[in-house]
Amino acid sequence: METLRVSATDIDALRFYLYPPIPEMEIELDELLRRLRRQEPPTPAMLAGTALHKALENAAAGEFAGLAADGYTFSFDTDVELDLPAIREMKATREYRIDNCAMTLVGKVDGIHGRRVDDHKLTERFDAEKYLDSYQWRIYLDVFGADEFRWNIFEARESAPQNYLIKAVHPLKMHRYPGMTSDVERQLRSFLDFARTHLPERVLRLAA
Repeated sequence: METLRVSATDIDALRFYLYPPIPEMEIELDELLRRLRRQEPPTPAMLAGTALHKALENAAAGEFAGLAADGYTFSFDTDVELDLPAIREMKATREYRIDNCAMTLVGKVDGIHGRRVDDHKLTERFDAEKYLDSYQWRIYLDVFGADEFRWNIFEARESAPQNYLIKAVHPLKMHRYPGMTSDVERQLRSFLDFARTHLPERVLRLAA
Protein backbone atom coordinates (compact mmCIF):
# COMPACT_ATOMS: atom_id res chain seq x y z
CA MET A 1 0.00 0.00 0.00
CA GLU A 2 1.22 3.48 -0.89
CA THR A 3 0.28 6.86 0.57
CA LEU A 4 0.50 10.30 -1.01
CA ARG A 5 -0.53 13.68 0.33
CA VAL A 6 -1.43 16.25 -2.31
CA SER A 7 -2.97 19.73 -2.41
CA ALA A 8 -5.32 21.46 -4.83
CA THR A 9 -2.40 23.69 -5.83
CA ASP A 10 -0.34 20.61 -6.75
CA ILE A 11 -3.13 19.27 -8.95
CA ASP A 12 -3.54 22.54 -10.83
CA ALA A 13 0.23 23.00 -11.20
CA LEU A 14 0.48 19.65 -13.00
CA ARG A 15 -2.59 20.34 -15.13
CA PHE A 16 -1.25 23.70 -16.32
CA TYR A 17 2.12 22.07 -17.06
CA LEU A 18 0.50 19.35 -19.16
CA TYR A 19 -2.11 21.60 -20.77
CA PRO A 20 -0.95 25.25 -20.66
CA PRO A 21 -3.85 27.62 -21.43
CA ILE A 22 -1.58 29.66 -23.73
CA PRO A 23 1.93 28.96 -25.11
CA GLU A 24 3.37 31.83 -23.06
CA MET A 25 2.49 29.93 -19.87
CA GLU A 26 4.51 26.82 -20.76
CA ILE A 27 7.12 25.84 -18.18
CA GLU A 28 9.91 23.28 -18.13
CA LEU A 29 9.73 20.09 -16.09
CA ASP A 30 12.50 21.27 -13.75
CA GLU A 31 10.50 24.38 -12.84
CA LEU A 32 7.38 22.32 -12.15
CA LEU A 33 9.33 19.96 -9.90
CA ARG A 34 10.77 22.88 -7.93
CA ARG A 35 7.25 24.18 -7.38
CA LEU A 36 5.93 20.80 -6.29
CA ARG A 37 8.89 20.34 -3.94
CA ARG A 38 8.28 23.82 -2.45
CA GLN A 39 11.75 24.93 -3.56
CA GLU A 40 10.59 28.11 -5.33
CA PRO A 41 10.69 31.30 -3.21
CA PRO A 42 7.42 33.23 -3.06
CA THR A 43 7.02 35.92 -5.71
CA PRO A 44 6.12 39.52 -4.80
CA ALA A 45 2.58 38.84 -6.02
CA MET A 46 2.32 35.79 -3.76
CA LEU A 47 3.54 37.78 -0.75
CA ALA A 48 0.96 40.48 -1.44
CA GLY A 49 -1.77 37.87 -1.77
CA THR A 50 -0.77 36.28 1.52
CA ALA A 51 -0.95 39.68 3.22
CA LEU A 52 -4.42 40.32 1.81
CA HIS A 53 -5.61 36.94 3.07
CA LYS A 54 -4.33 37.77 6.56
CA ALA A 55 -5.96 41.21 6.49
CA LEU A 56 -9.31 39.71 5.47
CA GLU A 57 -9.04 36.94 8.05
CA ASN A 58 -8.69 39.55 10.80
CA ALA A 59 -11.15 42.10 9.39
CA ALA A 60 -13.87 43.16 11.82
CA ALA A 61 -17.44 44.07 10.96
CA GLY A 62 -18.16 47.67 10.04
CA GLU A 63 -17.05 50.28 7.53
CA PHE A 64 -13.39 50.86 6.67
CA ALA A 65 -11.41 52.56 3.90
CA GLY A 66 -8.78 49.87 3.67
CA LEU A 67 -7.00 46.90 5.18
CA ALA A 68 -3.45 46.25 6.31
CA ALA A 69 -1.25 43.29 7.28
CA ASP A 70 2.44 42.36 7.26
CA GLY A 71 3.53 45.80 6.06
CA TYR A 72 1.08 45.85 3.14
CA THR A 73 -1.88 48.22 2.78
CA PHE A 74 -4.95 47.69 0.62
CA SER A 75 -7.02 50.82 0.01
CA PHE A 76 -10.44 50.79 -1.65
CA ASP A 77 -10.89 53.00 -4.70
CA THR A 78 -14.55 52.02 -4.91
CA ASP A 79 -17.50 51.32 -2.63
CA VAL A 80 -17.55 47.61 -1.87
CA GLU A 81 -19.71 45.55 0.46
CA LEU A 82 -17.67 42.59 1.62
CA ASP A 83 -19.63 39.54 2.72
CA LEU A 84 -17.03 37.80 4.89
CA PRO A 85 -18.15 34.57 6.61
CA ALA A 86 -17.76 34.28 10.36
CA ILE A 87 -15.84 31.00 9.92
CA ARG A 88 -12.49 31.78 8.26
CA GLU A 89 -9.27 30.01 7.31
CA MET A 90 -10.21 26.35 7.65
CA LYS A 91 -8.27 23.31 6.46
CA ALA A 92 -9.79 19.90 5.68
CA THR A 93 -8.65 16.63 4.15
CA ARG A 94 -10.33 13.76 2.33
CA GLU A 95 -8.86 10.37 1.53
CA TYR A 96 -9.27 8.66 -1.85
CA ARG A 97 -8.18 5.15 -2.79
CA ILE A 98 -6.48 5.39 -6.19
CA ASP A 99 -4.62 2.41 -7.72
CA ASN A 100 -3.72 0.85 -4.36
CA CYS A 101 -2.66 4.24 -3.01
CA ALA A 102 -4.33 6.08 -0.14
CA MET A 103 -4.23 9.64 -1.43
CA THR A 104 -4.95 12.42 1.06
CA LEU A 105 -6.26 15.53 -0.67
CA VAL A 106 -5.77 18.75 1.30
CA GLY A 107 -7.80 21.92 0.95
CA LYS A 108 -7.73 25.22 2.82
CA VAL A 109 -10.55 27.70 2.32
CA ASP A 110 -10.69 31.35 3.34
CA GLY A 111 -14.25 31.16 4.61
CA ILE A 112 -17.26 28.90 5.09
CA HIS A 113 -20.90 29.91 5.22
CA GLY A 114 -23.37 27.03 5.32
CA ARG A 115 -22.65 24.87 2.27
CA ARG A 116 -20.65 27.63 0.53
CA VAL A 117 -16.86 27.93 0.67
CA ASP A 118 -14.98 31.13 -0.17
CA ASP A 119 -11.54 31.82 -1.59
CA HIS A 120 -9.91 35.26 -1.90
CA LYS A 121 -7.68 36.23 -4.81
CA LEU A 122 -5.61 39.33 -5.58
CA THR A 123 -4.99 40.15 -9.25
CA GLU A 124 -4.04 43.02 -11.50
CA ARG A 125 -6.56 42.06 -14.18
CA PHE A 126 -9.81 40.17 -13.74
CA ASP A 127 -10.05 37.15 -16.06
CA ALA A 128 -12.88 34.79 -15.11
CA GLU A 129 -11.70 31.96 -17.38
CA LYS A 130 -8.42 31.77 -15.49
CA TYR A 131 -10.31 30.67 -12.38
CA LEU A 132 -13.07 28.60 -13.96
CA ASP A 133 -10.55 26.37 -15.75
CA SER A 134 -8.84 25.42 -12.50
CA TYR A 135 -9.61 22.31 -10.47
CA GLN A 136 -9.32 24.16 -7.19
CA TRP A 137 -13.04 24.83 -6.90
CA ARG A 138 -14.00 21.22 -7.68
CA ILE A 139 -11.49 19.91 -5.14
CA TYR A 140 -12.63 22.27 -2.40
CA LEU A 141 -16.29 21.42 -2.96
CA ASP A 142 -15.47 17.70 -2.79
CA VAL A 143 -13.16 17.90 0.23
CA PHE A 144 -15.47 20.16 2.26
CA GLY A 145 -18.73 18.52 1.13
CA ALA A 146 -19.99 21.92 -0.04
CA ASP A 147 -22.35 22.82 -2.89
CA GLU A 148 -21.19 26.32 -3.85
CA PHE A 149 -17.71 27.77 -4.34
CA ARG A 150 -17.24 31.54 -4.41
CA TRP A 151 -14.13 33.47 -5.32
CA ASN A 152 -13.82 37.02 -4.04
CA ILE A 153 -11.43 38.43 -6.62
CA PHE A 154 -9.78 41.71 -5.64
CA GLU A 155 -8.70 43.60 -8.75
CA ALA A 156 -5.97 46.01 -7.72
CA ARG A 157 -2.86 47.86 -8.82
CA GLU A 158 0.27 48.56 -6.82
CA SER A 159 0.26 52.34 -6.34
CA ALA A 160 3.50 52.28 -4.32
CA PRO A 161 5.73 49.53 -2.91
CA GLN A 162 3.49 47.22 -0.80
CA ASN A 163 0.53 49.59 -1.25
CA TYR A 164 -2.38 48.40 -3.37
CA LEU A 165 -5.37 50.32 -4.68
CA ILE A 166 -8.40 48.05 -5.03
CA LYS A 167 -10.48 49.03 -8.08
CA ALA A 168 -13.16 46.34 -7.82
CA VAL A 169 -14.12 43.12 -6.07
CA HIS A 170 -15.60 40.46 -8.35
CA PRO A 171 -17.61 37.59 -6.84
CA LEU A 172 -17.41 34.50 -9.04
CA LYS A 173 -19.39 31.35 -8.25
CA MET A 174 -19.32 27.71 -9.29
CA HIS A 175 -21.50 24.80 -8.13
CA ARG A 176 -21.30 21.08 -7.50
CA TYR A 177 -22.36 18.94 -10.49
CA PRO A 178 -23.04 15.21 -11.11
CA GLY A 179 -19.83 13.29 -11.68
CA MET A 180 -17.61 15.91 -10.04
CA THR A 181 -15.99 13.43 -7.65
CA SER A 182 -15.07 11.18 -10.59
CA ASP A 183 -13.43 14.15 -12.31
CA VAL A 184 -11.40 14.87 -9.18
CA GLU A 185 -10.36 11.22 -8.95
CA ARG A 186 -9.11 11.28 -12.56
CA GLN A 187 -6.87 14.23 -11.72
CA LEU A 188 -5.59 12.41 -8.63
CA ARG A 189 -4.73 9.36 -10.74
CA SER A 190 -2.84 11.57 -13.18
CA PHE A 191 -0.87 13.15 -10.33
CA LEU A 192 -0.12 9.75 -8.80
CA ASP A 193 1.29 8.46 -12.11
CA PHE A 194 3.42 11.60 -12.41
CA ALA A 195 4.64 11.41 -8.80
CA ARG A 196 5.65 7.76 -9.08
CA THR A 197 8.02 8.74 -11.89
CA HIS A 198 9.16 12.25 -10.98
CA LEU A 199 8.50 12.64 -7.23
CA PRO A 200 9.14 9.18 -5.76
CA GLU A 201 10.10 10.74 -2.40
CA ARG A 202 6.49 11.84 -1.93
CA VAL A 203 4.97 8.40 -2.58
CA LEU A 204 5.40 6.54 0.70
CA ARG A 205 5.16 2.76 0.90
CA LEU A 206 3.68 1.21 4.00
CA ALA A 207 4.94 -2.08 5.35
CA ALA A 208 2.54 -4.99 4.82
